[in-house]
Amino acid sequence: MDSITYLTTSWGDMTYVDSGGTGIPLLFLHGTGCDSEDWQSVIDILPSNQRCITLDFRGHGQSSIPTEHFTLVNLSDDVIHLVNSIGIQKLTLVGHSLGGMVAMEVARSSSNVAGLVLLEGWTSLSSAGIAFDGGRFYGTLSQTKITEIQNKSTETRSRFEQGIWSSFWTTVIDFDAYSYLEHASIPIYEVFGGMGRNETTETKLRIPPNPNIQIIWVPNAGHYLPHECPTEVAKVCVDFTAETL
Repeated sequence: MDSITYLTTSWGDMTYVDSGGTGIPLLFLHGTGCDSEDWQSVIDILPSNQRCITLDFRGHGQSSIPTEHFTLVNLSDDVIHLVNSIGIQKLTLVGHSLGGMVAMEVARSSSNVAGLVLLEGWTSLSSAGIAFDGGRFYGTLSQTKITEIQNKSTETRSRFEQGIWSSFWTTVIDFDAYSYLEHASIPIYEVFGGMGRNETTETKLRIPPNPNIQIIWVPNAGHYLPHECPTEVAKVCVDFTAETL
């Protein structure tokens, strides 16, 4: 793994890793309770010359733990701060779950974003909770891997003072990207695990009709796509770059 760099912010140090390379970079944004290491199995499969950047959100991974209240929009601001600090003109954001939601907020605010790959990056949490049949969250992951994910998430959330985390999570609950997606002019892949899919799933996911949005289903997978099927996720990233940019 490439070396970690610390970027100073108003709330502390944000850690990121930049592999270097050519072409439009892929900037990976992790989900709640995860961190940049959760992308490694995907990055290992990508072409060796592909520039890949990962970061740890506030309080996640090796980034500083915030002592003041923050919002989902603040996470978006952190991403934009990183992009500007390292001088990236164009990039593709690859976001999982919360990371996908943050990616949409970044794209709403920044002209540097050339495209989005959203891995179960919800239009809104309300749609996520009702779109699929139950029992699909961890997909086909082993119990050992499930426990590892759960323990990391629990440990990460425990770093925050309760009031800080709960106020942040309120902004995640309130997030709604329907209007953004409706008018988005950049290419977007909406990628979902196929487990639990039923005849009403696509309607309940609230993805507006937009010729720039393509929905991709990964068979026999649940929510944790980077962990369950890194080969398929890497292929999606390669295909997205080849077909849309």
